[in-house]
Amino acid sequence: MPHTWPVSRTTATPSQEVAGELSVSVAVAARRLGVAPATLRTWDRRYGLGPSQRDGGTHRRYSHVDLARLDYMSALVRAGNSPAQAAAAALAREFSGTESLADLGATETTLPVGRSGGGNVIATPGCDRRARGLAKSASALDQAGCASIICESLHEIGVISTWNELLIPILKSVGEMWEIRQCGIEVEHVLSTAIQVEFSRHAFNTSTQVTTGTVLLGSVAGDDHQLTLWAVAAGLAEAGVGFVHLGGGMPLENLGDVISRTGPRGVFLWSQIDGNADASRLADLPSIRPNPRIVIGGPGWRNAPPAHVHVAQSLASAVALMSEVAAD
Repeated sequence: MPHTWPVSRTTATPSQEVAGELSVSVAVAARRLGVAPATLRTWDRRYGLGPSQRDGGTHRRYSHVDLARLDYMSALVRAGNSPAQAAAAALAREFSGTESLADLGATETTLPVGRSGGGNVIATPGCDRRARGLAKSASALDQAGCASIICESLHEIGVISTWNELLIPILKSVGEMWEIRQCGIEVEHVLSTAIQVEFSRHAFNTSTQVTTGTVLLGSVAGDDHQLTLWAVAAGLAEAGVGFVHLGGGMPLENLGDVISRTGPRGVFLWSQIDGNADASRLADLPSIRPNPRIVIGGPGWRNAPPAHVHVAQSLASAVALMSEVAAD
């Protein structure tokens, strides 16, 4: 990603020239900065880092100073700072619009952590800068910052890579913090809420591109865990597969009624709580034609499932198994 933007006065049109500066649209700014347009809109809404110019109509445009400020913020986030910290630092600094990141020193800058998050710091050994930024935001209870990083990752690398490369390492560290030190539950709740919100938003925003049959998603009775369900929903939406999210705590009897009524192409059931769900009872689900593919996941299943039931060992396998049958 380039860190400076050369000005070409010969190519600027009068409508682009504002107060002697070249201005660009949100889409162009996103490409130059290497982030998704949705990320820029989020930074504008949450932190006030939006375009300062207008094109003579209703469209807002980014000036060179705006772009320099955003590039500085983006570099600070990649260096492991939370978006909230990076935004505050970018807003507090003066820019001419001609600086390089080397001039600003943003690539190696680690900002001091604010006081709002307390002392529950997530360990991030071996994690990349984006993961370290997410860990820092979660530790500081900066939920908006967590959401911004997750949103950016979803748009840049997709659902499955975001889940495997960004979220799983951080969620494991949070779990270890609780097991070892009996602390950090508030960090886990802040992070989980941000994940669920961004994955559900991504699922519904992407679902307009759905091209294949519908599958049902739910957690078993007595289990309200829905984080993985939203990850599967978002992955299916990216693959063009329609879904109906039934939520947590779905008794098999009620699920059977839904299957009979809707005739889905597939059903994904999640069980998180150890030993909570009896996989052998899946044989009681109604038989319809064509029979939906039943896929289960999670550590909470006991007993062997019927032969026709598939077991997903990962998010990628759950999405693949559901996508295959939906496309038939």
